[in-house]
Amino acid sequence: MRSRKHSDKTKTIMSEGKKGENHPNYGKPKFQGAGRPSQQIEVTDIKKNITTSYDSIRSAARALNINFKTISNYIQRNQKKPYKGQYTFKKL
Repeated sequence: MRSRKHSDKTKTIMSEGKKGENHPNYGKPKFQGAGRPSQQIEVTDIKKNITTSYDSIRSAARALNINFKTISNYIQRNQKKPYKGQYTFKKL
């Protein structure tokens, strides 16, 4: 298959062949400990003086309507200045 590309029709046929019961992992449980555990996070709104806890960084990002990577970078860089002058994030 070196330097050969599948046509769109062939890609569709291969995709359909691996769906549902034909998928190699169909009906098999995930391994114990598979994936990353979610990190609890505490968000403090400085303007409203409200602190909210979230189960994961992604759920906090959804609630605040910002990108999850923004929160992740904030925590990773150990920033002290509030994000947009309003929010501070702390890992629990």
